[in-house]
Amino acid sequence: MHLLLMLRLVISNSNGNRLLLTANQLRLRSVTCFLAVAFCPAISLLAQSRTIHITRRYLNIPVERESDMRIFEIRVGGIQKREFPVQLAEHAVDYWIFLDVSEFKGSTITLTGPSDFSGPSAQAALDRIYQANQIEGAATLYKESNRPQFHFTVKRGWSNDVNGPIFLNGQYHLFWQAFPFGIKWDTDFMYWGHAVSKDLIHWRELAPALMVDKLGSPWSGSSLVDHNNDGGWGKDALVLIYTAFDRISHKQVQCVAYSTDNGATFTRYVGNPVLDSNREAGSNDTRDPKVFWYEPTRHWVMVLFEKDGMTFYTSADLKTWARKSHLKGLHECPDLFELPIDGDKNHKKWILHGGSSSYVIGSFDGEIFTAESPDLHYAEGKNARGADLLYAAQSFAEMPDGRRVQLAWGRIQPEGMPFNQMMLFPTEFKLKTTKDGLRLQATPIEEIALLRGKARAWSTLTAAQANQKLGMAGFMPLDVKLQVTLSNGDELAIAYEGNTLTTIHSADLENGRGQVEVLIDKCVAEIFVDGGVRYIVREIAQTARGQGLELSLGQKTSIVNHLEIYEMNSMWKPLE
Repeated sequence: MHLLLMLRLVISNSNGNRLLLTANQLRLRSVTCFLAVAFCPAISLLAQSRTIHITRRYLNIPVERESDMRIFEIRVGGIQKREFPVQLAEHAVDYWIFLDVSEFKGSTITLTGPSDFSGPSAQAALDRIYQANQIEGAATLYKESNRPQFHFTVKRGWSNDVNGPIFLNGQYHLFWQAFPFGIKWDTDFMYWGHAVSKDLIHWRELAPALMVDKLGSPWSGSSLVDHNNDGGWGKDALVLIYTAFDRISHKQVQCVAYSTDNGATFTRYVGNPVLDSNREAGSNDTRDPKVFWYEPTRHWVMVLFEKDGMTFYTSADLKTWARKSHLKGLHECPDLFELPIDGDKNHKKWILHGGSSSYVIGSFDGEIFTAESPDLHYAEGKNARGADLLYAAQSFAEMPDGRRVQLAWGRIQPEGMPFNQMMLFPTEFKLKTTKDGLRLQATPIEEIALLRGKARAWSTLTAAQANQKLGMAGFMPLDVKLQVTLSNGDELAIAYEGNTLTTIHSADLENGRGQVEVLIDKCVAEIFVDGGVRYIVREIAQTARGQGLELSLGQKTSIVNHLEIYEMNSMWKPLE
């Protein structure tokens, strides 16, 4: 013991100076740590922690893809303020992530690693972390080789489920499940990412809206504007309803956060959780609350995925919830909304939407959803791993023009990038009468015109002539619109880089005539047939080899009646 107390250990401070500390000045975090010091002091505590006096906004942190994911802590005055997992680079740096530490400005933090994070390489990894008012790579942000140019992606890290998109006071808010610590996610440490836009097209990413708290990781949910102050958090407060996931117990409970400054900051409700239905549901799978105001009976409705389907709750104050009914089927991430049939506002039906593009058409009385259709799908397409490419879509609340606009997670992994996954292009939903009955159809929102360059248009083309025009467009992000006439039994095949994206048969079109729109961006293609009769999402080659977008027609009597090609401008404005 005497030798241990007399050890003199060297650690680095934020200025690169060396500090000499005796072991009895160090706060041992556990018996394991104590024993490690006793038997190997020069290795164990040398890399355990680093103190940094915060003077700038960000900590830039190096990541190595092959490193172990370890949990680090930020402490101020010995009190834990944050913990986060990261594959901290001990050798080669593959990419950089960042932490916004502006809340600690003027304070000295201690960055502490786990007990197994030791040795010279671990110390070197900690020493690489540095402060700055810009993130590492800011000069090339949104210009990376595999960065989509008109599909939303995060600055750094992983993104998945869309959460609570909403319009408030002239601004659209987008939230999502964010893992900002790397491209290999950890569901124990999800945040709510946050971005804003004036036009649904050009988005500016903000600091996270929610981070992990004592109840756990903030999982998926929805948002609303409490116009009547039913919750008591202020008239017109922006309210987030989300699932909190405890990584120890694996419980999933429903919680509330609110903002009274137009979404600039959020405060958790002190009475969280507002709903714990694990026991009643007989499962810990109770998540993804979709909450909205039901005007006919003037109460709030929550649709919650529970165990094997969707449960419907009601509330007068957003705090106390009563279970009303349960519908088996569908899975995760519910959305529920009403749409006019063929645009007739006097005739409407309700759409209950599940995690993928699955949905059911029916009736809803504020407590019970009655299905009037089988399970249907409005989109098709699998990713490279065989999973539905479109997932966890949510529609915007409080739309100023009454449209039902949705945004979905596109499950695509861009290669070699410091970010992962994307959002698909926003689409507008309509409920149409078809030969097969009522169907939900999705088309690109009209705001896509804000990104289009000058149109180049031609009429009455063979496939070869159309391909020659497409070849002129090269590999720029594109919006391609065409009208085709297919002879009976013929088909139109659409390919990119030699791989067929989809085949459209003459029987798919009314009298063999129809319209097709193809969106091409880095890593993704989205194809819309006849205003959403078919919506196809495809993962595409990320490295161009020279073939680009091509069409093929079977018979000579099939033609491309009209072709329009727009080169798409980037959605990314200069970093603010």
